[in-house]
Amino acid sequence: MKIRQCLFDEVLVLEPAVRTDGCGRMTDLSPDQLRGIVPQADWKVQRIYTMPARHTFFGIHYQKEPYPQAKLISVLQGKGLDYVVDLRKDSTTYAQWQVLELDAADPVLVYIPSGFGHAFLSLEENTIQYFAADREFISGYAAAISYRDPVIRLELPCENPVLSGKDRNAPFLNQLE
Repeated sequence: MKIRQCLFDEVLVLEPAVRTDGCGRMTDLSPDQLRGIVPQADWKVQRIYTMPARHTFFGIHYQKEPYPQAKLISVLQGKGLDYVVDLRKDSTTYAQWQVLELDAADPVLVYIPSGFGHAFLSLEENTIQYFAADREFISGYAAAISYRDPVIRLELPCENPVLSGKDRNAPFLNQLE
């Protein structure tokens, strides 16, 4: 596994070892491979999200102090836009975001340390996302910020994404402070 790219100097886009032969493709996601780059990586939560509709949107999600989460994201099927939002108030890039297209045909992992918000938009029907977090979700600490926040100004390539009730009713940053 190697680092392909960095976002905000701390968010890592990781390229796992891939072997292709007559039987198909094998992508190595073993914990020892990942710990070689991110020693603190210890995933307590692992989930698979299936998005039947194109333009299904999750986020901007994070977990509040004192239980922040680091996350690991990949796409197993289809394509999506993975958004990372800097929520570290003392950062020079606070409330800024970066986006990366994830495609199952080019497997990468995005390591998002705690202090960053995360959002994801499916670009194809039946997109499947792998999600891991280093901490369990703690009731009352899992939070969301509206993607329409006027400070963050997240840009989506669609006008009416498919949203959960949590994301549809998420507050703006100024409502949290």
